Amino acid sequence: MPTSIQVSRELHEKLKELKQRMGVETFEELLTRLIERPRQASRARFGAHPGMRPFAHWDGSHRP
Repeated sequence: MPTSIQVSRELHEKLKELKQRMGVETFEELLTRLIERPRQASRARFGAHPGMRPFAHWDGSHRP
């Protein structure tokens, strides 16, 4: 049984554009693909200090 969802006009236009770019026929197929596709982690999420040296067990900065 089909169900309707309410979205703004702006979102509807964006979804129509995305549907065309992804080459799908229906909004159902578009939403299914978006939900099921694997997520790619952004490289920016891996560490707050990208220039930081790798961890070393003993780097000489601390005394036992």
